Amino acid sequence: MAWSMAVVSVVLLCPVHLAAQGRSAPETAPSEEAAQSSRISPSSRLSMNDAIRIGVAQHPFIERSHSASRIAKALTRQTRGNQYPWIEASVAESSGSLRVVTSDGKIVHDQGGHGFDLGGALPKHNQNMLTGGVILNQLITDFGYTAHRILAHEANEAASEKDVLTNKALVILTVQKAYLNCLLQQNLVEIATATLARRKTVRDQVQTLYRHQLKPKLDLNLVLVEVSNAELVLIRAQNDLKQAFAGLSNAMGIQGSDSYDLEKLPIASTLIQDPERLVAIGLRDRPELLVGHDRLVASEELLKAVKALNFGSLSAVGVIGVTKYWDVHDNGIHDNQVAPLWGIGATAQFPLFTGFRIANQIKEADHHRGEAAQELQSVANEVVLQIIRAYLTQTTNAEQIALERQRMGLAAEALNLAQERYRLNLGAILEVVQATTALLEAESRLAEAHYLYKISEAAIAYATGQDYTRF
Repeated sequence: MAWSMAVVSVVLLCPVHLAAQGRSAPETAPSEEAAQSSRISPSSRLSMNDAIRIGVAQHPFIERSHSASRIAKALTRQTRGNQYPWIEASVAESSGSLRVVTSDGKIVHDQGGHGFDLGGALPKHNQNMLTGGVILNQLITDFGYTAHRILAHEANEAASEKDVLTNKALVILTVQKAYLNCLLQQNLVEIATATLARRKTVRDQVQTLYRHQLKPKLDLNLVLVEVSNAELVLIRAQNDLKQAFAGLSNAMGIQGSDSYDLEKLPIASTLIQDPERLVAIGLRDRPELLVGHDRLVASEELLKAVKALNFGSLSAVGVIGVTKYWDVHDNGIHDNQVAPLWGIGATAQFPLFTGFRIANQIKEADHHRGEAAQELQSVANEVVLQIIRAYLTQTTNAEQIALERQRMGLAAEALNLAQERYRLNLGAILEVVQATTALLEAESRLAEAHYLYKISEAAIAYATGQDYTRF
């Protein structure tokens, strides 16, 4: 039975769909309480784990990933809604010499129109008509098109959730590097301070000898130059430390202080694992690879979905409502007469020729699947390369630590000998100057080797996909 469709319509999802959505736990943004608890003051002790937790809680990269994940979930729910009944309420009013019998009110799904195609009018003498009711449209089957699209969106949703883990792992590595760099710069400031004190001691000794005319002015001038150089090294080290603190704040995603009370970390060489085992762990646990697998599944489901377009679709529709008539002139119809209306129907759509649109959609989806597979392989190759580089770097740093320790011991011994030779007038002041410089370089190199080794440990944990599981 034909009837007037709505001029204004409101779409309502059926109760079954609403109940399904109600079971989903809503995503919530981090509370203000959590944000307050993550803020730190310069006087409070900041451990590396605390810094990582702050970064994970507040870094914009992770917040952006959470938003993308929520978008993916919403897209999945949108597509799933096509499986449930749709109900529209409508009201239509007409006046004049045309009697409205139908109006445009087609209910459609993704593949085309399913339902009543209502439109047209019949000539009649002047009368008014008001029609209202509801129409229900239910997709019976589209031969897997909607189902495969839902599976594709679910795979993309899973991939977006793992993207959060990818950015989380990257934030953790960035915070670890920044924290270790701060510790390194603090160590270099301590070394520069000790070097300055050592050179001032030599300066005082030479000044005393010079006043007693036991050493020439040249010796004093050389020592004064070295004291000035040590002061410059200390100033630069302090500036580098402030920049390192700023980098740590940025890595945590906050506007922090220019200084922190950092917790010292033990510098000890650990047992280096076999590279083949590290590669196997990385290929299993790296979140980028997990994302790639989900993207590949999504592309395969989309390919199945577009192939289902060749089979068309079948849907059912039902309408129920009332029509109220009243005439301008006496024509045999009583004023304010109300007539009920109802109707049921079904539509089947089977594509015969679509201008090769479906065939090209299938080709496009197939190419996307190939692209996803190649991207996954490329990421796997990159992961293996990162693991091998991190392993070799850690091995090299472990060997360097042993060499730098030996070198620092020799430099300290050389400085003691040079000072003793100078005191006994057996050596020149230049030997002492060179020995202090060599000791400064040896101490600095050892400090750098220690923290580079710790950074290489963090790099291996990142490359194998391990650290993000701890936070």
